[in-house]
Amino acid sequence: MTAARRGMPGQRRADGAGTRGQCEAVLLDLDGTLVLSEEVHRLAWQAFFDTWGVTVTDADYEQHYMGRRPSDVIAAVPGPWTGTDVAAVLATMTAFTLEHAGSVQVVPGAAALVQQLRVKYPVAVITSAGAPWARHLLDKVLGVLHLVDMVVTSEDTTTGKPSPEGYLKACAALRARPERCLAFEDSPSGVRALVAAGVRDIVGVTTTAAAGDLTHAGARWTVPDLTSARVRSIRGALQARHAAGRNNDEENRA
Repeated sequence: MTAARRGMPGQRRADGAGTRGQCEAVLLDLDGTLVLSEEVHRLAWQAFFDTWGVTVTDADYEQHYMGRRPSDVIAAVPGPWTGTDVAAVLATMTAFTLEHAGSVQVVPGAAALVQQLRVKYPVAVITSAGAPWARHLLDKVLGVLHLVDMVVTSEDTTTGKPSPEGYLKACAALRARPERCLAFEDSPSGVRALVAAGVRDIVGVTTTAAAGDLTHAGARWTVPDLTSARVRSIRGALQARHAAGRNNDEENRA
């Protein structure tokens, strides 16, 4: 887990002081949210299924496999792989994904969004992927690794999404309250993890799941990409809420 840097912008004081309603951190998923890499992961899983002679429909894949840590899936989803060496399977899948990393594309607006948000807020990336994959994407594909204060990968949690563990670890490290964070996710399991962590301002990115599925899971807004035009209304809503919070604080002190 990459440690947060000191002096992060927008961070509240350790004694809890700060403006009511103000955003304290931004939480970002990686695959599907910042980069269009789901096809690579789908191919890696397909290679895994082929090895075992198993057929998995797209619907089953979306429900049980997409957006989750392979170690959690292999342990929880019954199949001929039950009881096998999970570490060996993960090493094979990691090698496969890194080999095909060149086909990964950036979600429109992703890199610019990270740069803009990092001016005001600490930024964390929480992913179900392993550390080598996450570092490669953030550094070589997105070019924003130096801007990210915290990276939580599959190695840093005992239970992956939809467990809130990864998001709670990021919030604790950034000293940010979940209910005061803004988050971006592309999978229903990731959105459910955020809801379970107590995050309320959730943006669902519809790169891999339908807007209705993300909203049903708990997303407050949905966008097809991360370009400025798409997220401008969300930032406006947050600013209006922050202003209302400041007004309420002033009235309470009066």
